[in-house]
Amino acid sequence: MERGHLIRTAALVALTLGLASSAGAAGTWRVLADGASQGPGVAKTTGYLALDRAAAGKFSARIPAAGVSKLAHVDYAANAVVAIFGEFGCKDGRVTVTSVAQHGTTLAVRLVEKPPAPGTVECMAIFGTYRLLAVPRQLLERPYPTRVAVSGA
Repeated sequence: MERGHLIRTAALVALTLGLASSAGAAGTWRVLADGASQGPGVAKTTGYLALDRAAAGKFSARIPAAGVSKLAHVDYAANAVVAIFGEFGCKDGRVTVTSVAQHGTTLAVRLVEKPPAPGTVECMAIFGTYRLLAVPRQLLERPYPTRVAVSGA
């Protein structure tokens, strides 16, 4: 393998590790908003990517006013927004995003459902929920992803 290929491969590995690291790490994705979604439910957990305000408009009707307000303040020159919709209901607070990683034109988002604490009583209602994530554009490769694949939970 030529030196140029090694450097690009090393950069790709570093990018992937940076995107997949925890939310508390500097320079990685962060949660902008979450909660109960509006409108019709989804048959399976679904993700959307917004690289600009117009793309965010395609899913903003399903987000309550507090989430829409967060979308309005995103600097799309510096960040992309990932929206995740699922039917998690009362257990939504136990569902967390554990990684975000780019694989070519797909942005892979991994969710994990934590078990409730022993002796905890939780409602059994199922309703639509959402999460908005800000992903720094500097962590994304060009061409930018065109779809989001959500797994887990």
